[in-house]
Amino acid sequence: MKGTNDLTQGPIMSTLMKLTIPIIATNFISTTYGLVDMIWVGGLGSGPVAAIGTASFFINLAIALSTMITIGTGIKVSHSMGAGQGEQAKSYVKNGFIMSIALGLLYMVFIILTQDQLIGFFDLGSEKVEQMAKQFLLISIVGTLFSILNTLYATVLNAMGNSKQPFYIFSMGLILNIILDPFLIYGVGSFEGLGVAGAAIATLTANVLVTLLFIMKTKNLEMISKQSVWNSRLMKEVIRLGVPITIQRVTFTIISIIIAKIIVRWGADAIAVQKVGIQIESISYMTIGGLQGAIAAFFGQNYGARRLDRIQQGYRKALLLTSIFGTFISLIFILFPQQLFSLFLSDDTSMKLGEDYMRIIGFSQLFMCMELMTVGAFNGIGKTHIPPIFSILFTALRIPLALLLSEPFGLNGVWISIALSSVLKGIILVIWFRKSLRSIHKSLVIS
Repeated sequence: MKGTNDLTQGPIMSTLMKLTIPIIATNFISTTYGLVDMIWVGGLGSGPVAAIGTASFFINLAIALSTMITIGTGIKVSHSMGAGQGEQAKSYVKNGFIMSIALGLLYMVFIILTQDQLIGFFDLGSEKVEQMAKQFLLISIVGTLFSILNTLYATVLNAMGNSKQPFYIFSMGLILNIILDPFLIYGVGSFEGLGVAGAAIATLTANVLVTLLFIMKTKNLEMISKQSVWNSRLMKEVIRLGVPITIQRVTFTIISIIIAKIIVRWGADAIAVQKVGIQIESISYMTIGGLQGAIAAFFGQNYGARRLDRIQQGYRKALLLTSIFGTFISLIFILFPQQLFSLFLSDDTSMKLGEDYMRIIGFSQLFMCMELMTVGAFNGIGKTHIPPIFSILFTALRIPLALLLSEPFGLNGVWISIALSSVLKGIILVIWFRKSLRSIHKSLVIS
């Protein structure tokens, strides 16, 4: 297949870094869409920020559902590439696109029919904020279809060892989003700004551009099979691998919605603070998500080629990189919370709440990074069912912990519950993956 790289040969660290850096840059750019929107909307006050934060839960739910397709497709493509089965990889890609389009359209219909009930669940206490949330949701949900396709394109190219192309394409989308945001949100000349709706339209336009660029730039790579349009066997294999991760991410989103319902007891300011905090935190988990994507592709090809030695060495080196980065981010969050938060909100109430959030969450960043990188390792060897078990268990623990700890510590008790669950997930997943590697090694020796 054209435009692919063999990850089963060459120095491990340099191979990982060549694959990781473009994915990190791509993830950072994807995250920056939300950051740019939040910086501009933050100037409108905490109400609009709370509206975007509320609507975003259901945008995130769509992306979580799409992992059922994108993750499984990426794993099967990398395994096929490692085993030298290029034509089979193309078939997985084609079926992945068919399923992604079907899912995106179905979810769009669901949101249109249930928007009132979904936003009304949060009981935001302001009809104006609720109206802005619905407006943002309806516009953004159209862009979600393109966002799902863009994620699949990037995942497939990463699995093929070609991580630079997504970076270049997402960069073009970010530039357009940056240009459109201030004009569409605040207006210029006789054109009155659209506020929250303007932020949604800017991101939608950027997502459409990215999809068009992916289509144009990849049509010569011959990455999609020209054979049968529909292969139910391949679809079942992809979904089997993707479903555990989808359950995990959907559960995470639902739990986040319940946590937000708890947080709303402290008012719209608290919801706005959580939304801004998540955006700042996304810098670290999207960065380490780049290493996660690289590890999944690297492990996938080497697992397909049965190169366990490269998997073991790769994990040790990836864990070292993760530990260094996670410690650095933890220190930044703990030492400079006010400086980070002031980029988004400036009123005294939000600043105080935000400062507490950043300090408390800062203590969990190292462990969250360890968790995310190890999830990529499990995905690469096809054991996608293991991380969701621990993720669902300890993420669900946030709900009783938040209720329990909010009694003595107030809103900070909710933040503590989130941090504690991340610490537990990080430690346990690393231990479990090392145990899994030993089991794989024994099975290969016996066979």
